[in-house]
Amino acid sequence: MTVPLFDLPESEPGTAVGGDAAREVTFLHTADWQLGMTRHFLGADAQHTYDAARADAVAEIGRLAARTGAEFVVVCGDVFDDPRVSSRIIRRTLDALGDYPAPVYLLPGNHDPLDATSVYRSATFAAACPPNVHVLEKAGLVRVRDGVTLVAAPWTTKRPDGDLIAEQLARLGPADEVRIVVGHGGVDTFSPGSDPARVAAADLEAAVRSGLVDYVALGDRHSATPIGESGRIWYAGAPEVTDFDHVETGSGQVLAVTVGRGAGAAREVEVVPHRVGQWTFTTLRLDVDGAADLEVLRERLTALPDKSRTVVKLALVGTLSLADEAAFEALFAEFAERLAGLWLWERHHDLTVVADPSDVSALGLQGYAAQAADELSALAAGETPEAGAARSALSLLFRLAGSSS
Repeated sequence: MTVPLFDLPESEPGTAVGGDAAREVTFLHTADWQLGMTRHFLGADAQHTYDAARADAVAEIGRLAARTGAEFVVVCGDVFDDPRVSSRIIRRTLDALGDYPAPVYLLPGNHDPLDATSVYRSATFAAACPPNVHVLEKAGLVRVRDGVTLVAAPWTTKRPDGDLIAEQLARLGPADEVRIVVGHGGVDTFSPGSDPARVAAADLEAAVRSGLVDYVALGDRHSATPIGESGRIWYAGAPEVTDFDHVETGSGQVLAVTVGRGAGAAREVEVVPHRVGQWTFTTLRLDVDGAADLEVLRERLTALPDKSRTVVKLALVGTLSLADEAAFEALFAEFAERLAGLWLWERHHDLTVVADPSDVSALGLQGYAAQAADELSALAAGETPEAGAARSALSLLFRLAGSSS
């Protein structure tokens, strides 16, 4: 359902709304669920498990709302990954949100803008939406309860022509109530460029410093990240990891926020992250130059916890003999089965295999096989176009010979 929007009267500076009692509220701040997302580096089984974990994270947010006493939940954009998300995902998501013990406010973002093709305008969404779920369809003020108001800045197109949050801040006057901005988009301190929709960090900081708003809840950046020094402007990050740790840090969390203002408020602002994600996407870079280094690699991979929910992007730099390369291939095959995903980071992977005649002689080949191995070894040691193919053939020979011994 959509939320009622109000033209709220602005209070004069210093005038308490409803008396001098403290205004305090605890809520959950989350964003970037991007339900329906697929990851190209996951096989079919791992993708299924990953999808289930993302659905579990949505349910866990509801349980966290109950544990923290949150009065409501704000999801700051990109609830769904694409307007063409399946009706199954829509229905199951709304079923999970219907079990939350508090209202949920969904903000359309750049992945799920409120345009003509919006998920939120679909017949499936309208039919399945429970009473406690509210779509922030229009920009402006939304009263949650007496003394607590949201300042909504939804995306109605994938390419806004201006800073949607700044537009709403410009319309506000002073008021003695807790105000929470609910917005989405890249902040200029992290996303420089000419995009007109970039959010101006200076405007956000000025708004919280002056008391015009009490907290700015942002979505778009998948890493949980504070903006500025006030402690009042945050990206929540994605509740389940979506990218590798050289790109994304601090994901898999939801923020429990307590904001107070007025006489007797217990605290001005408190932001506590709570982990709800289960998966890890990690990069592993190692220098390898022999069997000892490969053993270090094995130890590092073995030590990874929860392997069925861990994906590793591997970049090795160094030189291996044919025997060591065969050992690496066996190690890679083993952990490709043990982990949710293991693949080579080709852009940074630079592993050279050197064909040493002693490697070939150690195989104990005879007759035509020995002659062929010697010829391949000679080719592999050269700089001709055939050298790479020869090294690959020798590597295969090592694996076959090792499996038959």
